[in-house]
Amino acid sequence: MAEIKWRVLFDETQKERGRITTSYAALKGVLETEGIQSIRFVDFPITLEKLKDFDAVVFPCPDQSKLQPGEIRAVLDYVSRGGGVVLLSHAGGDRGLRTNLNELAENFGISFQNNQVTDERQNLGLENLPKITKFKDHPVTEGITELCYSAGCSIKIVGEAEALAITSRTAEPPDAIILAVANYGNGRVAALGSYEIFRDRIMGGLNTSQNMVLAKNIFRWILTPSKPKEALAILDKEKISEAVVEPSVSTDVASGEERIKPVLTARPMEDISKAPQPIAAAYTPQIDKLMTEVTTLRKRFDAFIDEFREFAARVLSQGITPSETIRTVTHSVPVSSSLITDAAKREELESLNSRMRSLQNQLDYITKRYQSGALQKAEYAAQRAKIRGEMRTIQQQINAITGKTEELLPTED
Repeated sequence: MAEIKWRVLFDETQKERGRITTSYAALKGVLETEGIQSIRFVDFPITLEKLKDFDAVVFPCPDQSKLQPGEIRAVLDYVSRGGGVVLLSHAGGDRGLRTNLNELAENFGISFQNNQVTDERQNLGLENLPKITKFKDHPVTEGITELCYSAGCSIKIVGEAEALAITSRTAEPPDAIILAVANYGNGRVAALGSYEIFRDRIMGGLNTSQNMVLAKNIFRWILTPSKPKEALAILDKEKISEAVVEPSVSTDVASGEERIKPVLTARPMEDISKAPQPIAAAYTPQIDKLMTEVTTLRKRFDAFIDEFREFAARVLSQGITPSETIRTVTHSVPVSSSLITDAAKREELESLNSRMRSLQNQLDYITKRYQSGALQKAEYAAQRAKIRGEMRTIQQQINAITGKTEELLPTED
């Protein structure tokens, strides 16, 4: 693993679909090779104080949750001071997801649209997996000639943002923006209408076309103005100075002799690095160790909360009274490993159910096109069979996790 130079938060306070512990696990590994540490952010509400020590924050498709006005102001302040932001949406945009990401994005000149980008001619087997081949020269698009844009919406420029990639003329909507970037104060913003473009183990995800190259390029670009890890603890560096003892030559009035005496002066932070380090620097390793231990404890606490919630849900589903719950916990303390497994299963189920809904939307879409005469019967049948086949596979995976035997879709004739 490369040396960690930057730390990036992946927000989960808005019930985001993209999560570094499940659907974005591969992306997490890719970023580590770039010297980027990915960190779950679950500390609601979002404030500048919580964001300021990190280089960037990602909002990977908020779902049925809305940012509060104070949280939006905090993110805007964070970006203006030099932070980076990545905004990711999904087919349907804010309206389809019942969120308000646009209330943040429009401050950067970007708006996610209530639609789904499809292309019946240039795609990777399905209309909702359109190929994107039209790009503007920019560090974010460097080395990219083709992307697969999975289940995404289009983007509208409503301010000073810059469009970097657009759909083909055969797409719906045609010549539509799907990737945009913006500068805001001292920070940078990148926006994509598809969070699935960076997902694990799905068609059209991170390992499709040059989607992985795009991920690396986006994070390299938004992190360019950010401070490296060793400077994270320094706020408003250009305003900070430290008292340094320097020699000063003075003349004794009585004797007329020149004498050297120490004078306390203020030296800018940039110059301090060239002088002998203050005594506090000797304690830096211990401070770093303590901070690491605090981070570890925080992670353990978050895991404990997840376990407790899962345990409480199981207890309530079994109709156990509170007093019985206390006795049960007292006599069955070694439950941690099973609860962790249950939490992992729950997240995997959420991911599978999300994919199932997406496939159902695709099926409804091509059915409407066929019924309107826009899609030939043979092509409709082929696409329908492929989607239903994927749905059967996902249902089998769901059944395997839940232990239930939900009815599978019948095979095509």
